[in-house]
Amino acid sequence: AFQPTTECEKYKRYFSEDRWNELVVEFRRTNYELHHLHTESLLSTVLQSGLSVIKTHQCYSSERSGDCPVCNEPLNALAASLPFSHCTQSRLICRISGDVMNEHNHPLMLPNGHVYGERALTEMMETEGVIVCPRTEEVFWLDQCKKVYVM
Repeated sequence: AFQPTTECEKYKRYFSEDRWNELVVEFRRTNYELHHLHTESLLSTVLQSGLSVIKTHQCYSSERSGDCPVCNEPLNALAASLPFSHCTQSRLICRISGDVMNEHNHPLMLPNGHVYGERALTEMMETEGVIVCPRTEEVFWLDQCKKVYVM
C-alpha cells in the first residue's frame, strides 16, 4: 500500500487536495445519475422549454416587442442558446395592442403601409379623434385605412 507521502507519480495524485474536489463532483454526478436527477433546476428547464416555444428571429432584431418575454432582458440572454420556434401557421399580431388580428379584429393598413388591428385603431380614434401611426407619427382618419385580406 502507498502512503500519502509517496513519491510515485501514478499514485501521488490520489492523495492530493484536488482529488477531494474531484471526488465531490464524481459523487454528485453518480448520485444524480443513480436517482435520475437533473443537474439543472426544474425551474430553469421549464423556463427554457417555454422560451424556445415562443422564441422567434424578431426577438433578436431591432424591432423587439415589449410584450414578448423573450424580447426582454434577462430572458433574452437566457434564450440565446435555445432553438427558434418552428411555426407552421403564422398569426398577425397588432403592434399597438398585442391582440391577434383575425376575423374578429381585422387587420387594417394605414396609407403609409403599416398594419394594425381594427380594435386598436378604433379605440385610438375614439380617444384621440384621429389615428396616429406609432412608428411614423403620421396622422390619419379611420376611413383612410384599408382592410387587409390574408390568404
